[in-house]
Amino acid sequence: MAEKAPPPQQPVISIRISEALRYRLEHLRKILSLKSGESISTSEVAKQLLESARDDRLEFVKLISEPIKSLLNIRQKVEAKLPLAQTEWLIVAWFCQRGAEALSDNVQSQISNESLIGILEAFLAVYGLQNAKRTPRDPYYVANLPPDEEVSKKSLQDIGSNDVRRTVEKTILALRNPKPGQLKPILAARNLFFVLDETEFSNIEKLNGALSPHWPVLWRVCARGHYFERGEPIFDENAAPEIFDPFVDPQLPAFEEGECSIFLPRGRRGGFALCLNLPGKLSPMYPMSEFAMISEFRAMLERFDWKHDRSFWRGYYFFASTSKLESGEIDIAFRANHNGITFHLERGAWLAIRNLLRRAWEHPEVCRLWDEEMLRYGEI
Repeated sequence: MAEKAPPPQQPVISIRISEALRYRLEHLRKILSLKSGESISTSEVAKQLLESARDDRLEFVKLISEPIKSLLNIRQKVEAKLPLAQTEWLIVAWFCQRGAEALSDNVQSQISNESLIGILEAFLAVYGLQNAKRTPRDPYYVANLPPDEEVSKKSLQDIGSNDVRRTVEKTILALRNPKPGQLKPILAARNLFFVLDETEFSNIEKLNGALSPHWPVLWRVCARGHYFERGEPIFDENAAPEIFDPFVDPQLPAFEEGECSIFLPRGRRGGFALCLNLPGKLSPMYPMSEFAMISEFRAMLERFDWKHDRSFWRGYYFFASTSKLESGEIDIAFRANHNGITFHLERGAWLAIRNLLRRAWEHPEVCRLWDEEMLRYGEI
């Protein structure tokens, strides 16, 4: 009996790639691994590219290899009311996903409900461009959303477009009317990236018409994602800098209330710092220069439950707590997480600082500078 011939071996192709291409392949490997939930090697990514020959995938990797340049070009096109290519919307959606999932383990620092609603509405707008009762991707979409009783009774192959729309709409309604202890559907932002990556849109005008109304929300979450992913704001190094000249430009006003005061030193390249003058024998002053730190400090002053004993704020930059003194008064303490500096304030001082920040952010020049910083950092 003749021996069975061994199966033919697949040819092994060995090629030398540049460092730039290797860097791009590594980015794509991370993206595909995140989508599939499985570890993928760089060689597997290269093989998929060769087999699919998807130019849009290569263009996406090219754009993400220079994210600041790419995102600035995208923003300039939107401001000029020019349409974006699908790949450009895709990179915005990618950083939106990173922004939505950034600091997800810290309740105080999570993305806002309003931004999640905006992303879900953008997804529905794009999803609605498909005229299909069911797509192979529908089970994935509902898996990234809070559980739905009707969907849970169905097999994967029976989940269709109506299930996706209903579950998204229920999620939006829950975000608009949150209940105590309700978990945020952080993973829902993956759906926008996935639908843009997996769907071919023949009419780019319709795609832009669906997404353009949601641009303000998408950009602020995109900028947030870039900041927490890359550790730097989307700053245009080539733009003419707005250099502050203390002899020409007016100083931002100082604000006082009782024994507390704040002043806002302007930065040389835009923006400003925040300096707190606190009450006490030593009259301590506490400076903050980072936009993200100032942003969380404002959020803490507005949202922290300082009226009750044993309340806690556990943010990325600050920790705050309350305790009841022997006199029955509430002591409010807050500290910066990076240096441990702690201050104890009475109710009056806490309210004074909160009022000072509210007054400061009503000033037109403060608002203008803050809005410019928001474009660079996004929602923090």
